[in-house]
Amino acid sequence: MNKRTKILRDESGLMAEKISKDGRQVLEDMVLYIRGVDISAYDQERVRRDITQMILDGEQRGESASSVIGEDYHAFCDNVLEEIPRLTAGQKVMLCIRDVCGAVSVLALLYGGLYLALAAGYGDLNAAGPAYIEVTLGKLLQFVIIAAAATWIARIYYRDPYKSRYKEYARIVVSVGIVILLSQCAATALKQTLFIMHAVFLVPIAIILLIIYKLLDARAG
Repeated sequence: MNKRTKILRDESGLMAEKISKDGRQVLEDMVLYIRGVDISAYDQERVRRDITQMILDGEQRGESASSVIGEDYHAFCDNVLEEIPRLTAGQKVMLCIRDVCGAVSVLALLYGGLYLALAAGYGDLNAAGPAYIEVTLGKLLQFVIIAAAATWIARIYYRDPYKSRYKEYARIVVSVGIVILLSQCAATALKQTLFIMHAVFLVPIAIILLIIYKLLDARAG
């Protein structure tokens, strides 16, 4: 996220603190809907700030958020977003790469930490069993599936104000279950060894991916 986007985000956050509890709930529903639209992070924050200002101005006049925005938050957001340019195919690819780099970075740290903790438990960080990771075709594919699915599930989490939270959470639970099943099947079926590496090397890999994530995030913001 670049500097100008951060400034808008901070401005919106300060304004939102002055809004009533009911108004903040309306704002939250609208912002979550906006987050799921293919526009830049800067445009998302710009729309968020404008809507926050509208609700705040309305409440200062004694009007509720629903009377200012209307009952159909979905339609209101669509009208606001109609004139805002959507992301290009290249921008979408860059965002996907950014998200996957972030997810893989986290997974690499988790895997590396787990293997190193197991090795430390054995009293030898060079123990062949715990410290060295045998990367098979199935495990690599499992890793990629989990990382890609994590970014996709994060995107579908942005809820529509008209959908119940039960349906929203049920959809996520089902999606997670399918991902776990598919990734485990891949790990079990494809046992061809590609290479063996020490768990400690996952740390610099995670750091490099995190740097790439930050660079792409700043450029996309």
